[in-house]
Amino acid sequence: MLERVQILRIADARADLSLRLRVANPNDFSLAVDSIAFEILLDGRLAARGQSTHINTLPPRGEANVDVAGRVDVTVVATAMMSLGSQRPVDYAMSGNATLAGGTVVPFSRKGQIPVAGFDRAFGVRP
Repeated sequence: MLERVQILRIADARADLSLRLRVANPNDFSLAVDSIAFEILLDGRLAARGQSTHINTLPPRGEANVDVAGRVDVTVVATAMMSLGSQRPVDYAMSGNATLAGGTVVPFSRKGQIPVAGFDRAFGVRP
């Protein structure tokens, strides 16, 4: 769950962000995560990338905070939002790796579409 977004700087059509995520551990054991790195594509174009700056140990069947520093390509995001205005859903793909204490790397990915109705619920009127 996204708990906080802070825009640190905007320059050259890119925004540097600080994010705080609340993540859950469904396991019966704690997870010590050293780092998380990710990329987000919108309509096949790199829209954002980031990496963790601080991760609390994830307690068994519990939640913890993950602080992430990221960079967003404002042009790619704006283009995707215009596509939503044309009634066409926007394809997204997120991928990355979580590196656990001890060096084990766990890849993750998710793909889907942002439907026009989802945009309406989140932001009100479409562009």
